[in-house]
Amino acid sequence: TRSSANATTASIADGASADMTITGAKSYMLMSIQTSAAAWVTVYTSTAARTSDASRGSNTDPLPGSGVIAEVITGAATTQKITPGLLGFNDEATPTSDIYLKVENQSGSAAAITVTLSLLVLES
Repeated sequence: TRSSANATTASIADGASADMTITGAKSYMLMSIQTSAAAWVTVYTSTAARTSDASRGSNTDPLPGSGVIAEVITGAATTQKITPGLLGFNDEATPTSDIYLKVENQSGSAAAITVTLSLLVLES
């Protein structure tokens, strides 16, 4: 079943990042990532993967097997299609429907950023 899932950060300063958790699916095909402002959004398999990746810069590729599912950098509020669709999953010891993200504000001023994921739910 196609669905969308979203969450909004608190107001974060330009250049600062915030962790976010979106309730989505245990496994899914990611079809697009929409942002309400310019942002760098990274999607992870687990909270441990997100923590391990916290210091990586946007101009450095993640290491293979690091738990990064996808990332986009937008220059404004936009929807970035993920083509081809990308398989994502929760890799916690007991899988849940939580999808873990890091959002870095790149809008030029403080902003609360909404991220919306378009998903094909494979396992709920």
